Amino acid sequence: MDSKQALAENLGQNIYELNMTQVQYAKEIGIPINTLEYAISAKGSVSLNTLDKIAQGAGIDPWELIRPPEDK
Repeated sequence: MDSKQALAENLGQNIYELNMTQVQYAKEIGIPINTLEYAISAKGSVSLNTLDKIAQGAGIDPWELIRPPEDK
C-alpha cells in the first residue's frame, strides 16, 4: 500500500470515528472540502503543509496519517 492509499484510508477512518461528515471535518481542521476529497480519493498527493494541517486538526502526528493501517 502506498502512502496516498494509506492517507485515504486513515482519513476515512478518522472521520468515521469522529462521527463527522467530510464537510464538518474539513471545516474543523481548516482546509477546503475539495482538498480533503482529493486526499480521500487517493488519486493525487497533498502538500506537506496540508498533511501537517490535517494531522494537527486530527490531533495526531503526520506520519500516522501515511502509515498503512495494517501496521498500526
